[in-house]
Amino acid sequence: MRPMEWLVLLAFLPFVLQPFVPQRPRGGVASWLPGALPALCSLLQLALEGGRTHMIPLYLLAVSALFLQGRFRKRRPGRGLRTVFGVLVAGSALLPAWALPVFQLGRPTGAYLVGVTEREVAVRPGRRLMTTVWYPASARSASAPLTREPAQIATGLGQAFGVPAAAPFLQHLRYVKVTASTDAPAAARTFPVLVFSPGLTGLRLQSSETFQDLASHGFVVVALDHTDAAAVTVFADGEVRPFNLARFGIRPDQTERSTELLLPHWMNDQRAAYDALASWNASDALLGGHLDLGRVASFGHSFGGVTAVEVCRVEPRCRAAANLDGGWARGLPPHGSPKPLLLISAQASAALPQAMQHWRQLMALSSDHPVWLELPNSNHLSFTLTPRLSPLLSPRGYRLEAGQRSVDGALRSFFRASFAGHPETFLTGVKGRQDLRLRHPTP
Repeated sequence: MRPMEWLVLLAFLPFVLQPFVPQRPRGGVASWLPGALPALCSLLQLALEGGRTHMIPLYLLAVSALFLQGRFRKRRPGRGLRTVFGVLVAGSALLPAWALPVFQLGRPTGAYLVGVTEREVAVRPGRRLMTTVWYPASARSASAPLTREPAQIATGLGQAFGVPAAAPFLQHLRYVKVTASTDAPAAARTFPVLVFSPGLTGLRLQSSETFQDLASHGFVVVALDHTDAAAVTVFADGEVRPFNLARFGIRPDQTERSTELLLPHWMNDQRAAYDALASWNASDALLGGHLDLGRVASFGHSFGGVTAVEVCRVEPRCRAAANLDGGWARGLPPHGSPKPLLLISAQASAALPQAMQHWRQLMALSSDHPVWLELPNSNHLSFTLTPRLSPLLSPRGYRLEAGQRSVDGALRSFFRASFAGHPETFLTGVKGRQDLRLRHPTP
């Protein structure tokens, strides 16, 4: 719960405890105070901190307390009713706050301050992308919001997953902040660049904690929304594009082949981002002169991880690829990567025979020191913000902080070793290897 939300909760104490303490006869305004205090604090919290859907039951109980106080002004209130009311207050406040908290991201662990900005990328006539760019900064200002379009994001996620009624329960995303500062001046040197793709229906904000940590260690991260395959994409000019595979010519009866049909489009999206880097480095007011175009790599989650591996296989500008629990595109023949490759899979994915077979083939056919790690007690969404969104969405036994640090540390060690031309040294540089299991090469 946020500070003012705690204040609202505590404001109910005088009303709930009133029949349990000795009282002197009193009248006037003082007789209303125990019941009025929750309502007054609720108004204060709404004004200073902003309301959220999860607080509605508590706001209604504040109004009820004011009404009941009027009923009990001239006679001693019953303890039973106040006890029941107190239980309702505690449950209405604490259960939603636990299940869907206004969460905080872990602070970046590197030496650099972090800036964040947005850029649009043109792929071809009629297709454009939105990107979020995270980069090492030389100054700090106010923390940026996790998203500038919380209402559209909440609606898009609800529609993409077939639960439109869930949108109000994601309204609190508007209060989540990142450590990075919007449009902060970039640090005075050039930095390697990592291009990221989320999974199908995924969003470019989904791994913001990883992005800002990488930026704090001296990487520029360009995270894409794959328009029409993301849950929703909101452009700077106000256009909103929800998830809609029909825009790719994919019919409802072709859903099982969606990854096979989407892969060329997603690869073109990533390569368009590669193209944009040169333009940004030459003339962008914020990023110009700060991008090391000789050290560029791709990574991604789920289908975005598959895309990253495929882009790096055919794109000369890509130096290495990392795949976070991405299986394989249907119809894609088995082949390996000629570039340094890191695969980090979820423990839950070990129960998927087809994915395990593809990953074994990928490791066997890759030629430049491929490494396969497994994140203990994790599931497919453990590589995203999902475990922070709700503890109900985190698998049993998964250690969120340790898992996050391990994945972030493995990514930066892998890309550093790959850019240095010595991917074989990667494993010795991984921080916190005790939180990752080595699957390939054989321990």
